[in-house]
Amino acid sequence: MVKSILIAVLSSLATISTSVAQHCVDKATYYAIDRHVERIASEITDEDELVHFFGGIVRQAAHDFMDYDRHSDIPYGSDGCIEWDHEVNKGLWGSIWCDSCPLTKVYYRKFQHIVSKADFWIMAANAVIRQLSIDQSFDLFDKFLWGRKDSDSCVGSGDRIPIGKGCMEIEDTFLDAMGLTWKDAVALMGAHTIGAGHEEFSGHEGYWMPSSAESLVFDKQYYEEIISRVWRSRNLGTEEEDFITGTEETHDEPQMMLKSDMCFWYDTEEVYPCCSRTNRFLNGTNECDWEVVLSDKECVKYSSSNPRIEAVRSLLEYVGGSLPNKNQDPFYKAFATAWFKATTNGHENLQAVRRFCW
Repeated sequence: MVKSILIAVLSSLATISTSVAQHCVDKATYYAIDRHVERIASEITDEDELVHFFGGIVRQAAHDFMDYDRHSDIPYGSDGCIEWDHEVNKGLWGSIWCDSCPLTKVYYRKFQHIVSKADFWIMAANAVIRQLSIDQSFDLFDKFLWGRKDSDSCVGSGDRIPIGKGCMEIEDTFLDAMGLTWKDAVALMGAHTIGAGHEEFSGHEGYWMPSSAESLVFDKQYYEEIISRVWRSRNLGTEEEDFITGTEETHDEPQMMLKSDMCFWYDTEEVYPCCSRTNRFLNGTNECDWEVVLSDKECVKYSSSNPRIEAVRSLLEYVGGSLPNKNQDPFYKAFATAWFKATTNGHENLQAVRRFCW
């Protein structure tokens, strides 16, 4: 009898505790998640795997919010639901999120009764961005709101995620469906400064940065790479058409850009295949002509009347001034604004994190 009463009381207390927790998320919880991400990362000794881990956490949060469509009766958005078996989401389930994945275990063991998966994924991504930013100075805490509800099903959401084919996708997804601006879109794509493409997942092989070490820094270098390197078209005639720069002589690992990266600076729909700088030579060979001759097909810039010129202006703004410079402020400020819009799209009554939960 006493045992039955005790069980009933404990069950009642657990219910009350869960109810209270669901109505309050405090600063301690937010930074506890940050510390768990840091701890998991500290146990990864291979640099390439660490790049995949950090980049995958941000990619997971992005793939959860990039399916938002304000015109649809089923808008989706950040709802803790991803079509894991969809081609566009390859590489997430099994390495970032799965029954045996460290990040998943942390969520279910410590945070599932406090925040939704959708909230947790964004908080984990925020942790990555803070930890990899210059001097760990870029903290999105003040831009985070919680209270998203998870969905059990999101059929068709994978079809809404862009796959890197160009700026028409950017317009369809970021501008039209998500209601963002070119300025927002260019800022969000700056997250490619970390992470890498994997042939077995996306068909695109390489880092966006010159090395794996530089792919572990969240900064504005993504924009500098676009405007300063010799980029030549790769994988011609396939679904995985993209751009590559350098050779084995200049890079230990392939460095690439998607067509949806390059279209912020060049009109890749007007001329493709192409090469960005046709007057650069290495050991007597034009850098556009390594695989196929592209020195006669220079990539073209947008005219001042093209609506996409706003993307060009945004990219230049995020570079931070004449190069070289260490001015991260324009990029960080624009990213914070765009990330807030993207992660709160479609949600009402989200709440700020409290200093304390009583």
